[in-house]
Amino acid sequence: MSRVDELTTGEIDERIVSIIELAGEELMRLSDPSFEFVSEQMAGGILTVHRRLKAELAALLNLRTVYGDLIVCRVVADNYPWIHNQLSPYQHLRLAWLQLKQLTSMFDHFATELDRLHDETLELLSIDIERELAVGSPRGSAVERSGRADRWFQVMPQREVSMVETMRIASELSIAGVAEYCDAARRDLLEQIDATVQVVHSGIAGFLSCRGGELTDLIGRYNDMIRNLQLRSDQK
Repeated sequence: MSRVDELTTGEIDERIVSIIELAGEELMRLSDPSFEFVSEQMAGGILTVHRRLKAELAALLNLRTVYGDLIVCRVVADNYPWIHNQLSPYQHLRLAWLQLKQLTSMFDHFATELDRLHDETLELLSIDIERELAVGSPRGSAVERSGRADRWFQVMPQREVSMVETMRIASELSIAGVAEYCDAARRDLLEQIDATVQVVHSGIAGFLSCRGGELTDLIGRYNDMIRNLQLRSDQK
């Protein structure tokens, strides 16, 4: 098993592509097969496995998409200020921050789904494996829910009137002191994005290192099962 920190983005993509290619043999060939070549009772069970495996593969691909979107999010934040005549620096940075918060939630969702679906499919196929959760899998790689950058976009710059300290900056307003906010906000935002990118990268790499072999085996078993059942049906 490869160590998580040895997996580069290119190696992650290679492993995902190999899984997709294997899935293309039988699993991805039909969107929602009827399995008419087996009994109705058996078809229900096979369809359950089919849907679990496809959903697990979709969750893995969604995690990779989140990682790519985070890279884009960083580019947007780093190319500040942008379109001076349409967006203020604060609007630009807040847009990147909102994207970061959404992507963090998406990672949490798809990482949880990936582990859940993987465990369910292993149980369905009665695979005897080591069930301990390895460090580096998505479930073990939580993204911090708040970071230093959040304070720049959730509260008003400090003023004499205490009420405004708990109010978000209205991004369309020109308030004295907001300009001074932006450089510091950008530095913290980039740091927060970088930390999230690392967590997501480690989560995907961890799953592929610790459980990718199991997923490949599951898909291979599914492919073999379908081919064998079709062959038996053809020989009748």
